[in-house]
Amino acid sequence: MRPAWATTATAPPVDYDFDCGFWAGSGFFFLYMQHVRVIFETRTSIQTLNQLEREALLRREDALYYTFYKKLVDGPDFWHGYEQLKNVTDIEYPNSVNVLQRFYVLPELVAAYFFHLVRSGYNPILQPMQFYFEFVWLMGGVTLLVLYLYGTLLSENVFGGIYGVISYLMFHSFVSKIYERPVARENFAFPFIFLQMFYLCICIGRVIHRQKHSSRLFMIFVLSMFTACALLSWQFSTIIFATQIMIVMTSWNMNTMPTHVANAFALDYSLSHLLGNGIAFVLSHGNSQLLFTWQLSVSTSLFLITVVRQVRSRRHSNDPLQSDYFSFKFILLALVFAGSMQEKLVDVLRRTGMLNVQDNNYVHYCDLWAHWALQVNVNFVTNLSACNPLYARVAWSELWLLVKTLIVKPYCMYGVVMLAMFFRKWRKSNVPATASQEQRERARNYVLEDFLEEHHVSMTDMSNKQTEQQLQQCFKMLESCDHDYERYKRRKAKLQQQQPPARDDFMKNIKRLKAQIHRNSDKQRKERQQHHGSQLAAATNETKEQAELELDQETGTGTATETETATAEAEEAAAVNDDVDDDETQQPSNAEEAMPAPGNGNGNGSGSQAKPKAKCSSRRSSSSSSGVVPTANTQIFNMHYMYSFLQMVVFTILGLAVRKLFFLSFTQGCVIAPTICSKVWYHRQRNIFWSVSLAVFLLSMFDPGMVNIREEYFPAKYEHNADDLESMLEWIKLNTEPDAVFAGPVEIIGTVHLTTRRPIVNHAHLEMRQMAERTEHAYSVYSRQQSSDIYKQCAELKIQYLIISLDECTNEVRDDCDLLSIWDDKQPANRKYPQFCHELLHKQVPSFLKVYTNDNYGIIKMFSQSVQIILKHAKMPEMAM
Repeated sequence: MRPAWATTATAPPVDYDFDCGFWAGSGFFFLYMQHVRVIFETRTSIQTLNQLEREALLRREDALYYTFYKKLVDGPDFWHGYEQLKNVTDIEYPNSVNVLQRFYVLPELVAAYFFHLVRSGYNPILQPMQFYFEFVWLMGGVTLLVLYLYGTLLSENVFGGIYGVISYLMFHSFVSKIYERPVARENFAFPFIFLQMFYLCICIGRVIHRQKHSSRLFMIFVLSMFTACALLSWQFSTIIFATQIMIVMTSWNMNTMPTHVANAFALDYSLSHLLGNGIAFVLSHGNSQLLFTWQLSVSTSLFLITVVRQVRSRRHSNDPLQSDYFSFKFILLALVFAGSMQEKLVDVLRRTGMLNVQDNNYVHYCDLWAHWALQVNVNFVTNLSACNPLYARVAWSELWLLVKTLIVKPYCMYGVVMLAMFFRKWRKSNVPATASQEQRERARNYVLEDFLEEHHVSMTDMSNKQTEQQLQQCFKMLESCDHDYERYKRRKAKLQQQQPPARDDFMKNIKRLKAQIHRNSDKQRKERQQHHGSQLAAATNETKEQAELELDQETGTGTATETETATAEAEEAAAVNDDVDDDETQQPSNAEEAMPAPGNGNGNGSGSQAKPKAKCSSRRSSSSSSGVVPTANTQIFNMHYMYSFLQMVVFTILGLAVRKLFFLSFTQGCVIAPTICSKVWYHRQRNIFWSVSLAVFLLSMFDPGMVNIREEYFPAKYEHNADDLESMLEWIKLNTEPDAVFAGPVEIIGTVHLTTRRPIVNHAHLEMRQMAERTEHAYSVYSRQQSSDIYKQCAELKIQYLIISLDECTNEVRDDCDLLSIWDDKQPANRKYPQFCHELLHKQVPSFLKVYTNDNYGIIKMFSQSVQIILKHAKMPEMAM
């Protein structure tokens, strides 16, 4: 028996069971739901708060969307609230707004629908906010489940999925703000985006592996539904999908897929985006913003390119351009054509009255990128949005934390292992090895055993001179390797790879024999159908004799027995050949290709060597298992992995530009980080893979993993309701009319509308041009303009109460993000005047009356100059706790 060190058997690639992976991921799903639920309760103590204090936790557009949810759940049934959302007049007073068409309210619609089902059938006392937050935690659990499956798919082992989940939890404060902003649109949209990316990788991998495209309708349906759900939940979804389409278009050149398969897949992929965009447009009651998306332009261009390529492939079967599937000029021309066609379609629909087209909201984000890239002041609202912490640039310390944990730690560890292995091999190669007599004899016995097995000869055949010469060549090669059996096998494998013509000739002989066997089998089958009874046996013997004669003529064998043996052996070798043809990444490891087949004195040709080669390849160390290990290049540079990696790069670029989107890079990084090294080492040297991966895993768990988790549960700098907003909301509810119109800072004006039900004239969606103009008029109180100009702007909006932030009324410029600094840049001629709101707090100004102040906010009542108002202050009651 051969010792363990003499064989280097490698396990075959693992066939992963995604059913088991799904159940394992379900455990992470429920654990994550409990994790974020506990963190949110620890930070907010929401169970001890009253309704006003709970609603005061929601700020900016989050409060606005929860207002829509309340309208849906407060009605007698779901459809009553649904109809109310079609005509809302208290969020952009006095204009009427169709919320279903203007905002991204799919999550609220789904949550409210199931809330009515649960309340009417199971729990009549169900709390709306509690149910809404449980829906948020559920969507977060879906994200983690997909992350686990995604990581398992790319790394091809369960540890990759587990590593991705643990990394996600370690960087939870970076990858998700679900416990700080539960109502944020990305918390609902990203699970669908992630599902779409995961399923797209599955489809790409299936097409590359099978070299054919099947289940086309199902693929289009699934991708389009995920795309539509994401588009109806978050305005940034279109940007993400646009980058995805560009990545697929540009990276598709790297594959060697047949043209008709690539055409079919690209056509279905582009149709899924177009169909998803159409579904979202219909369900949103004709949201015109979906007609301005970059996703629609690039998906249309991809569709046009694919159609052109299909037409060319049908007309010119030998077109030399087929290798250049997506040339750069085609991409540019298609983008220009699709963009112009998109604008023309919108213009036609607007002129015919079929579509009420609003302004393109994505112009606001273009202005933001121009502001960041060129450092120019575009307009007031752009500068105001740029100072929003959600849109600020990512700090270099946060970026270094990502690079250090997800890149530096694992790859430095792998680099150390690689260097250690290199120096070990280098030292062994330079030190002359002096093998003992016993080791020499053992190595010669191994070589002799290999020779007998590979060439299918016995000891009686060793008297043949040709066989003896070939055995002596093997012994000489062993001596040149200092009787090191491992080095001998490696050198023999190299010689095998350097002689591909020998293998080609062998395969041709196998295919020729296979065709001959099929012809004989068909002939025998016909003869069996013509003869019956005793004649059947005679006809069978005659057919066998004829088949043996034909095979003797083809292969040059001398006897019928040898022909019969070659036939059976060729069938087995042909089966091996089919497997090789189906998977081009597998490499043969038959050592006999390094030298010609030995003669055994019987005149056997190449056909008789099929059995020894196939048998030897299943026994030797280079492919001793049932499967052949793919190369590192094939493992890393497959199509779906390349897409996932490039998508992470794009996410990183977007995250560096917009802080709000940086969670995309962290999340995708948690999927990619455990995969590269595992794809190189997992199928080759598992001991190195497990030791290094576990070391990096444990190091990252303690630092920064446990530090971040402890900070999440017990934040050192977290202050709850430090701005005393609840007291002002209580005053508004008790001392203002139910139909009093309010305006104020975008951070809290949505909360005022949510808790008091008072109409408002502005909100936090500054990307809408009309809302940007309204916000600029409301913020004029922070400028140095004259009181008459400010009153005129507020009177146009029919504002009755104006909320101001006292921190911005200091008449001093502290940094570039101060509202006074932004106004000075916009109106440099007014710098000689004092700030209006500062004067308003300390002096009596006609038409403006200060009616309420606390440490952070003040309320100004506006009235006409011809009317004298005696405001009787009602006593401020204590808040009910």
